[in-house]
Amino acid sequence: MRQILILLALAGFLAALTACSAISSLLPGHQATTRLSSVRVAAPPGANLNSAIRLDLVFVYANADVAMLPKTSPDWFAQKAALQNGLGKAMDVVSLQVPPAMVIDPVKLPDKGGKAIAVYVFADYLSKDGQARSDITQFRHAVIWLAATQVTVTEQ
Repeated sequence: MRQILILLALAGFLAALTACSAISSLLPGHQATTRLSSVRVAAPPGANLNSAIRLDLVFVYANADVAMLPKTSPDWFAQKAALQNGLGKAMDVVSLQVPPAMVIDPVKLPDKGGKAIAVYVFADYLSKDGQARSDITQFRHAVIWLAATQVTVTEQ
């Protein structure tokens, strides 16, 4: 009988912990985090006018730091070292070099990546059309398509 009461108390305690976690996301001041759990990168033949592409996935963990990130890839790559030095652990960067006719699946994501409030893709394209920053924060299983002149992101 005593064992049953202990098991019931333990089950109640675990249920309360689960409820606390769910309720905390509803409290004021809670920041939504990314749903991203996997990324695949696909570069068909002819991607980036048949040139390799520097690609950075940037995971940002604080709202104030999001505003510091550039809106374009040329600005990102020019400021990357300074931003990494300045933001330190408030940001993670996954850097890839992707030649045409290559698929990277899966991309290794940072251990704390699920706590990021924003996740951006910067691709160092030759064409201006491919130089905009892409936001993949709301994707769960992102596929980054590196086409001839621009980046497209879809859900897997």
